[in-house]
Amino acid sequence: MLDADLARVKTRNYDSSLESYLFNNDIPESVYHSLTKVARENTGAIKKYIKIRKEYLGLEEYHTYDRFLDLEKSDKEYEFEDAKKLFFNSIKNLPEHFQKKAEDVLKDGFVDVFEQPGKRTGAYSSSMPNLHPFILLNYSKTLADVFTVAHEAGHSIHSMYAAETQPSTLQNYTIFVAEVASTFNEHNLLDYIINESKATKKEKIALLQRAIDDILSTFYRQTLFAIYELEAHKLAENNQPITADNLSQIMIDLYKEFYDLDITKEGAKQYVWAYIPHLFYTPFYVYQYATSFAASLKLYEDVKNNKPGSFDNYINLLKSGGSDYPVKQLLNAGVDLTKENAFKAVVNRLEELVNELDIVINS
Repeated sequence: MLDADLARVKTRNYDSSLESYLFNNDIPESVYHSLTKVARENTGAIKKYIKIRKEYLGLEEYHTYDRFLDLEKSDKEYEFEDAKKLFFNSIKNLPEHFQKKAEDVLKDGFVDVFEQPGKRTGAYSSSMPNLHPFILLNYSKTLADVFTVAHEAGHSIHSMYAAETQPSTLQNYTIFVAEVASTFNEHNLLDYIINESKATKKEKIALLQRAIDDILSTFYRQTLFAIYELEAHKLAENNQPITADNLSQIMIDLYKEFYDLDITKEGAKQYVWAYIPHLFYTPFYVYQYATSFAASLKLYEDVKNNKPGSFDNYINLLKSGGSDYPVKQLLNAGVDLTKENAFKAVVNRLEELVNELDIVINS
């Protein structure tokens, strides 16, 4: 695959494999490099979080698979109506037109809520031009399901704003911006539950772990893989040997850099590059999860801090659908992904959540 990408670079006169994959959506390489630079230079909160987890769980040594251990569990069940109420309460300070959209996308007849025999797993918001979006859930009454409701509602709200403004051919938005609206809702819901609801200490710990883990998996882990892809392609571009050992060493070095963990102690973990389908079938794709997440967090940070015009900028982004290249859409909304500052909101949020977790645990 690396050699095939290199052949395409040479035959089509690209400067690099990275440029060849960013070209179609007119994404500057500076977006990719700003993302990876910020992530690499801001890993302190990750290491603090791992230290907190290690001590709280009483582990002598921490491994990557220990991330699946819950710090606390909540047995509290949330009916679907409870989930909707929490979400609606979390957005009560946002403009009425947004609240009405939220109520509209979750009304009866447009949400398939519960698990059923033969039903596909997961959760999705499906939309077609000029039609009301439809949400598929597999709701099992957990706190995670509450956030899934807010997440999928965000996608549907995005589609409805786009349908109001754009012609049929321009309503579908790119993957690059798809997760902005969904994760915006999650950020807002988390802050509401922690600050305004009557969550117990255990529930707050569980919530904070979930939010931190989301940042680590969506932003940092995907960026780690994005750096791996870049380094792996450079092997081919620089005529260096492409061997399993060389590819594994890239991963070993990155896990040490990001998490201060030695993955060679875990048996096959250094071969993680070999079992991630995106790296083979859709090269230079995973970084989009991180950029979309960072953009939503930057927009949310601006709204949360009452920056003038910030919510209007956010709504105008949703209304723009697929009418322009995604980097320009985000730029018009106030997020310049070619600059490092756009990604600093993620770093700020992670530090804030890890510090809050430390306070709650020791309270």
